[in-house]
Amino acid sequence: MADDERFSSPKQLLDARHLRPRKRFGQNFLTDARLAERIARALPEHAYVVEIGGGTGTLTAALAKTARALTTLEIDRDLAAILEERFAGAAERVRIVTSDVLLFDLRADLTAQSPPRAVCGNVPYYITTPIIERIFESGDVWECAVLMAQREYARRLLAAAGSPDYGSLTVFASYFARIEKLFDVGAAGFYPPPDVASTVVRMTPRPQRRDLVRDEALLLWLIRAAFSHRRKTLVNSVVERIPSERAQWRERIESALVQAGLDGKVRGERLALADFCALADTLKEQGLMERPWTTQRHPNN
Repeated sequence: MADDERFSSPKQLLDARHLRPRKRFGQNFLTDARLAERIARALPEHAYVVEIGGGTGTLTAALAKTARALTTLEIDRDLAAILEERFAGAAERVRIVTSDVLLFDLRADLTAQSPPRAVCGNVPYYITTPIIERIFESGDVWECAVLMAQREYARRLLAAAGSPDYGSLTVFASYFARIEKLFDVGAAGFYPPPDVASTVVRMTPRPQRRDLVRDEALLLWLIRAAFSHRRKTLVNSVVERIPSERAQWRERIESALVQAGLDGKVRGERLALADFCALADTLKEQGLMERPWTTQRHPNN
């Protein structure tokens, strides 16, 4: 692996090739090698790692030292070329793939590897939810994900029920994985410095998540519906998402809340994941075979 002065600074790397950070890709390159090493140490030892967005290679270099093998995804062809050059000496363990993470077959790639398997990266702020969703879709074929996300977004992932940051994203994420905050990151360790601060979180998948609820599609729809109107009660929010027979559905939902031991006037923001699971199971027990719902894949409230 090359580690000469040509690769010491993201700015130097870009300047030498007459390149500039691209806003459309949300490019803010990590410059702090110690921070990169701290992130790498948060992953399981000797794991196979898929890195999201190699950039100029600061985190890639740290991961290459600790991972059993590393696949780095980079959508920008110019940066992928830099990474290919930088890690040419470690090609047997470091693979550079020019690809959009949302188009890359993450499940197939991880399935082909033996445990432990992990996902890591400095996630672009503008597509954080779609990326996390892709990771969760493969939650049964990886053991750990360590991601750096916008601090405000991380607060939503980690929020407690009833807090201002709590929403459908919080409940959705907690269903798929256990999430813990590792540490906060300022803007100084990046080039160019971002306008927002970041937080590093670690996710551990719930391999038995479907044991928590009888109908996953119903649960995910219910979560989305409950937060569609934050100032309304859960009953009113859910009923508004049903296209017909609303009076009949109102009675069913009100009855299900009582059976689940919940306040009939409760708002969605007061319910934890276990409450949503209990409510979904109660609705399922009522024999609701015709579904007025469709699975919502991008919770963002």
